[in-house]
Amino acid sequence: MPELLLALDVGTTSARVLLIDASGAVKAQARGPVETAYPAPGLAEQDAEAVWRLARDLIERVLPGANIAASDLAAVGVTTQRASLVVWDRRTGAPAGPMVLWNDLRGVERSRALAAAGFPSWPQTPACKLDPDLLRSGGGSLVWGGLESYLVFRLSGGAAHLTDLSNAWLSGYLDHGAKAWNPRILEHQGLDPAIFPTIVDSFGMLASTATSVLGASVPIAAILGDQQAGLFGHGSIEAGGWKASFGTSGTVIASTGPGPEWPHRTMPPEVLAMGGGRTLYCVEGMVITAGAAIDWLCRGLGLFDDAQAVYAAARSVHSSGGVTFRPSLQGLGAPHARFEARGLLSGFSLATRKEHLARAVLEGLAFRVREIVAAMGSMVGDEAPLRIDGGMTADPVFPQILADCLGRPVMRHAIREATAFGAALAAGLGVGQIREAELASRASHDETFQPRLDVQQAASSFDDWVAATMIQARDQ
Repeated sequence: MPELLLALDVGTTSARVLLIDASGAVKAQARGPVETAYPAPGLAEQDAEAVWRLARDLIERVLPGANIAASDLAAVGVTTQRASLVVWDRRTGAPAGPMVLWNDLRGVERSRALAAAGFPSWPQTPACKLDPDLLRSGGGSLVWGGLESYLVFRLSGGAAHLTDLSNAWLSGYLDHGAKAWNPRILEHQGLDPAIFPTIVDSFGMLASTATSVLGASVPIAAILGDQQAGLFGHGSIEAGGWKASFGTSGTVIASTGPGPEWPHRTMPPEVLAMGGGRTLYCVEGMVITAGAAIDWLCRGLGLFDDAQAVYAAARSVHSSGGVTFRPSLQGLGAPHARFEARGLLSGFSLATRKEHLARAVLEGLAFRVREIVAAMGSMVGDEAPLRIDGGMTADPVFPQILADCLGRPVMRHAIREATAFGAALAAGLGVGQIREAELASRASHDETFQPRLDVQQAASSFDDWVAATMIQARDQ
């Protein structure tokens, strides 16, 4: 009987395929970069066809490399960046234009117009960016979906046009109460419901891979947003479970269990997952520019060769030397929701070196996390450890700075790609190989970073940063 679980995880800057068994042991993995184009200020696009080719290439590398046939797979799980959109031809699977990314800002004006018409939406949502004229130009052959929908469509050989609630929730098109596409906004934008993906459970027997694509018909048993998949990977899907992931962006997400909560005006309730006869909810706050700020230091300013050089520089000094950084290069997320904001650097002197700048950037990211945690309030408590994952956590310098700035322990997942790990576990739930009660036992954390500052010192450092960056959270 097939026992192996395969996850396809496509983020903003990289894609990965992870192969595990039902115990959670990693059998094989592969990773590749995803290229982003910035054709004009505020615009961010990718080639969905190139992303699909990369995904297929990674799968074809992992399976033969581990001496595994597709027929040995029990299930496939798919997790991706959320709120990006693809328009494609349902007959061929060919994209009709570039994929518009979640961090693309072209939707700001339409967001205001939709709000005035009674459809409030964040500017990042597809409802603020989808081009109705493009869809109507296809003679009825064009459909749309998030990246998860497009990848499932291609994996299934065009047989399945699906999404789940964790992805649909951030589309701007969902009737949150009915958990279905909102006919009012579709009518307002002149969109045919037939071009929308079908909303299904987050895990279960959802679709199957095409033999012509994977070499066997394998259940596609999980479709999840990336941050929600990470909660599965940490075994933290029940109320009170929380974690943070640090890649291109940084996101803190907390489960509220079966009941939606709204702790702050900039943190509305979202769906964590729907499956197994119940719906779980969550809230999240985002540091829009996290790992991208490291890349900016390297490629944008040319100060460092790579991320490791940034971490080494930050480690070589004990403080930022008075330099302060606000990581708002692409706007400020919760608890500010000021998407027009831009980055800020201050506190330079003739004694300032690039090492101080490196540390200031990491501290700025950590203090933004502290803002989000404070806005979440009682749902994460005052002392509960923060579980973390993602590429920025591999080097210990950032997790330690994070623990110091938060004034609480930080636990690092042993598998940095916890999002992919969670998608694989969710696929195991979908085919009955794993029970929900067993998720926590599958998660492993390889190091706990204790804060070196006491609570008052951490609070004082945070207050100094807030004063220096001249920002103030919106009223709760």
